[in-house]
Amino acid sequence: VAMNRDIGSVLFKPLKTNEGGSCEVKSYAPHTETSADALAERLLSAKSVVVVPGYGLAVAKAQYAVAEIASKLRARGVKAQFAIHPVAGRMPGQLNVLLAE
Repeated sequence: VAMNRDIGSVLFKPLKTNEGGSCEVKSYAPHTETSADALAERLLSAKSVVVVPGYGLAVAKAQYAVAEIASKLRARGVKAQFAIHPVAGRMPGQLNVLLAE
């Protein structure tokens, strides 16, 4: 599933456009809100962390901050890894470049 659609829909069906001007309200799955402090506590208590960056990382130019977090986790003995989602980024290889920085 990509973009909340199955792969066939992603490849072969166009996105629906809203030409009428009205806005449809969607109901999303339940979520759990957290804080930076709670996230930091969970990261520090983890044995292994996998970071899957997306387009927002590039827009925020946060690759250096994320790399610093990973370095600090590794220094504390946490196994910190990066993974790239196959449809992440606006250009092929964009996240590879950011992670290489």
